Amino acid sequence: MSPGADAPDTGRFALRGRIVTLDAAGTVIEDGTLYVADAHIAAVLPATAPAPPGFEGVVPVDTRGSVYPGLIELHNHLPYDVLPLWQVPKKYGNRSQWGGSGNPAYRTLVTGPMKVLGQDPRLMPAVVRYVEAKALVNGTTTSQGIALFSNAGARRMYRGIVRNVEQTDTPDLPEAASRIADVEASDAEKFLARLKQPHRLLLHLAEGTDAAARAHFQALQFKPGTWAITENLVGIHCTGLTADDFTVFADHGGSMVWSPLSNLLLYGKTADIAAAKQAGVLMGLGSDWSVSGSKGLLGELKAARLASTAAGSVFSDQELVAMVTRDAARILRWDTALGSLGAGMRADLIVVDGADGDPYTSLIDARDKDIRLVAVDGVARYGSRRLMHALAPGETLEQVPGMSADHVLHLHDGTADTIVAGLTLTDATERLTGALADLPALADAPVPPMTAAPDGSVRWQLALDEIEPTGAELRPRLPLLSASGSTHPSGPGIGVLTAAPAELEPVVLDALTASGDHTFLHTLADEANLPADYAEALSRLLT
Repeated sequence: MSPGADAPDTGRFALRGRIVTLDAAGTVIEDGTLYVADAHIAAVLPATAPAPPGFEGVVPVDTRGSVYPGLIELHNHLPYDVLPLWQVPKKYGNRSQWGGSGNPAYRTLVTGPMKVLGQDPRLMPAVVRYVEAKALVNGTTTSQGIALFSNAGARRMYRGIVRNVEQTDTPDLPEAASRIADVEASDAEKFLARLKQPHRLLLHLAEGTDAAARAHFQALQFKPGTWAITENLVGIHCTGLTADDFTVFADHGGSMVWSPLSNLLLYGKTADIAAAKQAGVLMGLGSDWSVSGSKGLLGELKAARLASTAAGSVFSDQELVAMVTRDAARILRWDTALGSLGAGMRADLIVVDGADGDPYTSLIDARDKDIRLVAVDGVARYGSRRLMHALAPGETLEQVPGMSADHVLHLHDGTADTIVAGLTLTDATERLTGALADLPALADAPVPPMTAAPDGSVRWQLALDEIEPTGAELRPRLPLLSASGSTHPSGPGIGVLTAAPAELEPVVLDALTASGDHTFLHTLADEANLPADYAEALSRLLT
């Protein structure tokens, strides 16, 4: 492919548009130019200002839109994002009531399909490719990674195009952990010692609305006035916390990941965000997973604004956008490298169509089809053909299944993992569509044990944290802390069914985006636990 007339030099380019920096001062340059070189932002200047040194011959590419930092997601069960939205049958009080042994149909819904996909050497890389592309087309540049484990006992994270919270391989982006050892989970003092290590720990905390959910937070107080909470504890959901609990949590430095749509779908309510804000809890957002959440952060921003409005307009649009940019980076201790646009920052960014109106409202209102560019480390990965031709000259661009011909992906990466390298999104979509439609037959087919191949090669499988402990499970939920050990009911990483398992049924692959997914929108409209008019309002925002 020949570079376009306005193509920048490889590794060095400039973007013109409204620059929404998300810096501490809330700087917005209505007509600005952002200069990128070697994966970093070299300068952010008014369009009328002279180009910085080294960019004298670079012609800025007119985005015809607004430029934002890339969206940072702090909670997602990524492999499960191939599954469709669940029609939740009733309101639950806590996580154990609908997951694992508390819901025999869970095998039909989640564990059965994912076991089939996660251990098939042909389907596993298709899952990885599909869910990573899904993150990109919804504006996400950072999420929680996909874990793999092998017959050789090895455990690792998949190194993909979208950033990995758990594996960054760079000192300016300290890695967060999302797994705790059983001994730490059953001994509060050892858990507190773990929190004093130099890593953030992302952990399900008080997920649900009943006393059993809150008890998992209360157990963090293992002596009067002594809490196993530090600034390294990032609590996911926190729906069971009271106003007093949030005060304790904030006073000890804890931060929180809010997933409002998933909370409302499962429990009929979400966290007391007014109390969390009043206490000063730093918050990020996560779409959770497609089974009971948004397809990505662009959708979750809309769900969050509706929930905020219903709670008394707790957050401004600017504060909500900060949750997926600057504040998310602060939670991870990445704010000197990501989360805002400024000289020296890494060039993770998104561009949405148009530059009118309030810049923060414009991002939340943007539909998936309004995204014009997503770049990670200065590499254009997704966007309109015009911008992708300009910023990724000579690269193979792939049309996105189910979207207009104007939206294309650039998935080639010379350092890509061999498990996924060379697999197109189209191929991955076809493999998954066929496999999910044929689940009953695939489930009955014998699955060879995960042993070394005759040539001694290593076989990898997806580590599925909602199904079984593999030594690589992610985002666990803390058991009740006690001197005698865990009193944790079945939950993520435990989901072993004790009742006779239900038969598997064909499943439709979840579409990449919400705007054209009529199945998703119809299911959303019939969700019984959502507040009145919530589904209708969210659907309007998505389409």
